[in-house]
Amino acid sequence: MKIANVSHNFLLASLVAALFFVTAIKPAGAQEIKTIAMVPFTMNAAKDLSNIQKGILQMLYSRLSWQNHVLVIPNNKVKADLSKMDKITGNQLVGKLATATNSDYILTGSITNLAGSFSIDTKVYDIKNKRVMAFFEQSKVSDDLIDKVDRIAATINKKVFDRSTLTYEKIEGERQAHINKLKRQNPENLMNIPRYQKPESPGWKIWKYIL
Repeated sequence: MKIANVSHNFLLASLVAALFFVTAIKPAGAQEIKTIAMVPFTMNAAKDLSNIQKGILQMLYSRLSWQNHVLVIPNNKVKADLSKMDKITGNQLVGKLATATNSDYILTGSITNLAGSFSIDTKVYDIKNKRVMAFFEQSKVSDDLIDKVDRIAATINKKVFDRSTLTYEKIEGERQAHINKLKRQNPENLMNIPRYQKPESPGWKIWKYIL
């Protein structure tokens, strides 16, 4: 009886140890979850656009979140950390915020409202590799802002996180359709329009900051 109990206890201990070993070891090829924090957009406008500022952050939060791949730092956490950095600006702020939120990427942006049109400028900072990528969209009316922000989010997803979405596929389809349309143009007509150049994809550029 005593031998049976010892064997049972040994078997149980072995199973527990094996389970711990399996869960502790990261599977080969498993991807590390990336983290990104978003700084509230700077609003350049004659009137109060705080509702648009809040809406943009909510849209980007939902569209950039990717289960088991990308974790977006909650906006209230970011705001709390930013409140302690009121005297820090520019690239230094990006570095400090990345440290405070333990983020791999920092997203900043601005919206400029002029004569009824909106320009959306966004940057994503890759902290580890000290790179930055810029994204831009322009909207002639406020009703078009949701679509433009959606396009920026889709492009960030693809260019930064290699995530393809329906919106990005739509963007690529429109670009290809435009190329095909130009190819079908009568050669005589092509002489009267500026030579088409394929839009350059947003690319990484090196940046430096002081912690």
